[in-house]
Amino acid sequence: MTTKTKDATVVRSFEPGPWFHALTRFGNLFLRPLLRSSTGRAIHEVALLCFDGRRTGKRYEVPIAYHELDGEPLVLTASAWKANIRGGADVEFVHEGERLPMRAELVEDAAEVAQIYSELIERDGLENATKTRIGLEIEGDRMPTCAEIAAAVGGRRAVVTLRPR
Repeated sequence: MTTKTKDATVVRSFEPGPWFHALTRFGNLFLRPLLRSSTGRAIHEVALLCFDGRRTGKRYEVPIAYHELDGEPLVLTASAWKANIRGGADVEFVHEGERLPMRAELVEDAAEVAQIYSELIERDGLENATKTRIGLEIEGDRMPTCAEIAAAVGGRRAVVTLRPR
């Protein structure tokens, strides 16, 4: 979805193609054990989120981009695994070689998600808000409004908040 304003700022949800998913699956084969090892201490930008499937009980270990807002870890995602977090879930968060038991909550409301994205974009700067870092493509020279971000993320992207158990 594209949102335009009179001064030509465009906000789109980054929708990767099949090649991106294939490369991600392949890379995750190597990334999972790396993040669990002592080498994981040196990797700040990526973490491992471990949880059980809501219906199947299957164990998932998902490498995620690490974000932090006001001292709290966040996961920005459009992936299908987010359904397992609906209603809250106990997870294990592996970051910088440390395993932490956490409680995950899924935020899907477009306005709430947009507010979190807006705070991250404002904190990191518009020039650093790239499609691979936050999942949005932003074209233009001004900060997008929450309404523009909400239109781009609504129904596609969610935020998983993590708090210590």
